[in-house]
Amino acid sequence: MLANIRKNKKLFSIPIWIVAGSFVLTIFLVWGRGSVSGPGINDVATVNGKPIQVTDFYRTVDSLTSSGLSKKQAESEALKRLLLRTLLLDAAEKEGFKVSDWAIAQRIASFPVFQKNGTFSKKLYKSWLKQNRLNPETFEKEVKNDLLIEKLQTIVESTPYVTDKEAKLFYKTAFGKRKYEYQIFKTDTNSVKINRKEINEFYNKNKGMFMENKEEIKVVEIPKDRKDGKDLVKKAYKLAKEKKLAEFKELPVKTLKDSTLLKEIEKNNEEAGYMEEGNTYIVYSRKKRSKTIPLKKVEKEIVEILKEEKGNEITLKKAEEAIKSGKLTKPKITKETSGSTLVKEIGLMDLNGAITTQIVKAPTNKIIGPFKATNGYVLIKPLNEIKVEKYEEDKIKTVKEFLAAEKKKASFQSYVQFLQNKAKIQVNQKFFQENKL
Repeated sequence: MLANIRKNKKLFSIPIWIVAGSFVLTIFLVWGRGSVSGPGINDVATVNGKPIQVTDFYRTVDSLTSSGLSKKQAESEALKRLLLRTLLLDAAEKEGFKVSDWAIAQRIASFPVFQKNGTFSKKLYKSWLKQNRLNPETFEKEVKNDLLIEKLQTIVESTPYVTDKEAKLFYKTAFGKRKYEYQIFKTDTNSVKINRKEINEFYNKNKGMFMENKEEIKVVEIPKDRKDGKDLVKKAYKLAKEKKLAEFKELPVKTLKDSTLLKEIEKNNEEAGYMEEGNTYIVYSRKKRSKTIPLKKVEKEIVEILKEEKGNEITLKKAEEAIKSGKLTKPKITKETSGSTLVKEIGLMDLNGAITTQIVKAPTNKIIGPFKATNGYVLIKPLNEIKVEKYEEDKIKTVKEFLAAEKKKASFQSYVQFLQNKAKIQVNQKFFQENKL
């Protein structure tokens, strides 16, 4: 496959301006056609017949929820990551890549978490594995897979060449200067009126904006001195995992109010589990409940939102009328300045640099915009051609390094897309329906 790529470089020649702002992986919006063999009962999905197991899926989900994602977001992200990982491992296997035991050992030894005074500690390694409920074979296999993917990625990306012409064109865009005139159309919400009907309609259409989440923790306390105590723990824990703890009839199911236990359970970050407290086993089940905040409590917030929306609509129309007329009213005129400096000066919202690029590449004497600013909308008109007084060697070097890195990203993105288009991927839809993914 890699041989075919090298022969068909045009397939992977994404124009650099497409990826200069950001690198967004979108391959999993559409799946491949069918599958060699469908997922088994314990498989989340298959990629070219290779299974993604439920245990790997839940381990990834747990890691993502610990980093702050909601359960639904974590499940979606975990599926994407595991599909991508399996797809790349399948490609590495087909290319015949190998990783030695020595390379795996070296990689593990390099992890700071396993080092003491700069040297690998077998004790820390075993302790970490135990803490994360992993055996050495499973973890070392994951490290091996990481190395295989790295090998594949290194070859796909290779070392791209950036020409002087490309570097100077980007340099001109990034550091070139020209004169501009601009007009800010400020949004005024003081004169905007909002009626009761508008408030009610906004609230009813956007109730999802006004939700508060409350967590309820149900527990069963089982004395350790009961002969059937351990059996009851197993039964209660099974029901808790299935979100059916309320069906446990042998002992009372209570709502937890003990603040100390609440803190301990929150540390575990699990929907169900069990703890030991003195002479008692405690089995618990966590459930989040969403509740809509009453209109009265959010009415002022809604009025402010609607005022801002209406005010922006009025301001936007004024800016669009100015474009049609081809004239700016009492515009501010800048000195020779870069596009990035102008964007900062005006206060434009330009997270990915798209507006800056549009400004510096715009034809002379053409009004461009409207652009959303922090206090309204802005129209801009370049007054002369963009100029570069001097191409500084250190900046040219930095530009070339940046463009090379972006070309690498583009190559790898295209390669992954190429693999996905040919892949046979099947997701276990029944599994995800049951888990409401």
